[in-house]
Amino acid sequence: MTRRLSAQPFAKQITARATEIAARAIADARGAVPEIAVVIATSEPDSLLYVDRLIKQVSATGLVGRRVELGEAATEAEIFATLTSLSADQSVAGIILQSPLPSGVSREIVAAAIAPGKDIDGITLVNAERLADGTHDASLLPATAAAVMELLRAYEIPLQGRQAVVVGRSAVVGRPVAHLLELEGAHVEVAHSKTPDLGVVTRTAAVLVVAAGVRGLVRGEHVSPGTLVIDVGIHPSGDTIVGDVDAPSVEAKLGDTGGLSPVPGGVGPMTSAILALHAAEAAERLVRARA
Repeated sequence: MTRRLSAQPFAKQITARATEIAARAIADARGAVPEIAVVIATSEPDSLLYVDRLIKQVSATGLVGRRVELGEAATEAEIFATLTSLSADQSVAGIILQSPLPSGVSREIVAAAIAPGKDIDGITLVNAERLADGTHDASLLPATAAAVMELLRAYEIPLQGRQAVVVGRSAVVGRPVAHLLELEGAHVEVAHSKTPDLGVVTRTAAVLVVAAGVRGLVRGEHVSPGTLVIDVGIHPSGDTIVGDVDAPSVEAKLGDTGGLSPVPGGVGPMTSAILALHAAEAAERLVRARA
């Protein structure tokens, strides 16, 4: 049976650490609870589901999760102004800009309004450049990319000198994951949903990260036996969610020596736990800066 790379036991440990840090920050702030602002300018169900879970996770640490709903018709100027205001707000320790953004809004332009020290999802150009040159602060990494790496680390999956393939090239997940894998010594190739003969690329992978945002994109014919597959996708499906990997056909091909992160229960809860940790660390920074 294919190994299931569940995040639950490890995510609980990370959340517990976040709760300890948040409690310390709140105590040092004499009860003035720092806030984590999540800016939303979309009505996509999968994004709203993610935000609901994130706010719940942040609130569980003792911090305040603030939803900032701008609506899917929000303009670039409105989003930029909101992020500028939150960056200047001394009660806000961390800021998350939820994807996707409305049509015509440049993520790079609006992200420039986020103070780099409050950028707990690592989307500003400053933090992206630090990641690219290997001088990044772990508390300011893109959370989903950090969650992928934490899941690999938790299961002691070696990366040095191994072939890794990332399916997806977004600035939010794909490219950051590729950078982090390279920093760990993996040989990395990046593909995407439109790559011709995708299986020719993905079957070379010892470690395969699928973050294309396309439901069921990777199937059994795209993997080799023994591959370790991390599914980053999240797509509502009735009362549950499914990923970018067609789990039944992929598990049948991977065999006993392979591994697959489940959806739900894999990268999703690990991402929420990582963001909660980043939020707590940002709260601690804010309180220290006030002192």
